[in-house]
Amino acid sequence: MKKRLLGLLLVVTLLLSVAAGCGSGKSDTAYDSKSTAVSGGASNGRGYGSVTAPAGAPAANGEVNMDTAYEEADSLAGIGSLSVDITNPILDERKIIRSADLTIEVDNFDTAFSNIETIITGIGFIQETNINTDRLYVDNEVKFFKRGTIVLRVARDKFDSVLNKLRGIGDVYNYTTHGEDVTEQYFDVESRLRLLKMEQEKIEAYVAKLNDLDQIFKAESKLTEIRYQIESLTGKLNKLSSLVELSTITINLNEKRPGYDAKPKTYGDRLLDSLKQSLLDVVEFLGDLLLFIVAALPALVLLGLFILLGVALYRKFVKNRRPETGGLGSTAMPGKQAVPPAPTKPETAQAKQEDPQAKQEGPQEK
Repeated sequence: MKKRLLGLLLVVTLLLSVAAGCGSGKSDTAYDSKSTAVSGGASNGRGYGSVTAPAGAPAANGEVNMDTAYEEADSLAGIGSLSVDITNPILDERKIIRSADLTIEVDNFDTAFSNIETIITGIGFIQETNINTDRLYVDNEVKFFKRGTIVLRVARDKFDSVLNKLRGIGDVYNYTTHGEDVTEQYFDVESRLRLLKMEQEKIEAYVAKLNDLDQIFKAESKLTEIRYQIESLTGKLNKLSSLVELSTITINLNEKRPGYDAKPKTYGDRLLDSLKQSLLDVVEFLGDLLLFIVAALPALVLLGLFILLGVALYRKFVKNRRPETGGLGSTAMPGKQAVPPAPTKPETAQAKQEDPQAKQEGPQEK
């Protein structure tokens, strides 16, 4: 009896062991299938591979994409697919003054200027232009090229597109953009303006109830001051709004200079060029000298008249200062006295004979 019970227990234990083994095998198989469903290469956007469609579910070639599976799961959970909204109200409220500076070299200045006018038609305008024409000597020929500065004002939402188009009209050698945030300044002016308008309304209502002329005069003076501040802040706010709504683009447009011959010149060519250049310089100098003479001709004529008058006066003055001529026909030099002729010998002897008589007459007179 005991042997039968022992055998029966062994059989039951064996059956339970077999049943437990079968259950664990099914569980492992299910776990493996789930693991296989979520495993795979990270080939899609979420980093997962493909999954095997469940039985009874429609699928192409027996597989569905992991993105589709997750979208369906999200929709069932009430989440749905995520959509990115690039519109940011905070950024829209920012007040940014945008500007740019470009230096562009073009083959033809007039053609490039026409292209600029076409680009900004309907979205902006030309605020300022400053165009100059320079003269250049190339191979003994006079050639001209233009250069200028053009200031554009364009709508802020077209700022980037206009810049891209402008960079295509020629060779860009300098390109800079600037952005100045004036949000705080803008809203500060706006709030001050709003408060001043409210104060103005209150004072106007207060003045309407006054009967005292003195109080009315004081209130009107206060109103005048407030109105002046309102006008000043309104002008400042309008200026900021204009700078924000219309971006500024400054273009330095230069026409390409006429090219020089890149072929090296011989010594004889350089010598000939130097001689030609010297002749051109001489001709240019003579031309400038002729222009100077023509321009100074009235002054030269007047100066010549003064010189002639001075010479005539000098001659007349010298003629009046000359002394009369002597008996011998000699003319004394001006400023010197005429020297008397020396006494002759007979006159000297006669003088000696008269001396004794003079001596005798002397004592008698005493």
